[in-house]
Amino acid sequence: MKIKIHYCAQWNYRPEAVSLAAELANDLGIEAEMLPAGEGIFDVVLDGQTIFSKYNVHRFPNTGEIADLVRAIVN
Repeated sequence: MKIKIHYCAQWNYRPEAVSLAAELANDLGIEAEMLPAGEGIFDVVLDGQTIFSKYNVHRFPNTGEIADLVRAIVN
């Protein structure tokens, strides 16, 4: 299972990406790859499928939200 976090470097979304990566490591034991991008992006991709997009929901993920999504998809 591969998780990638695409985050906007221009708008400094790196702290949110780092926090999410730490949460996934602690909760699920998964190391997420963090990829800087632009244009306000904050997407989470699981095995090639986008499971969260800030563009679509107009917010960052809530604490535990991505871990819950991963659990629901995997199970």
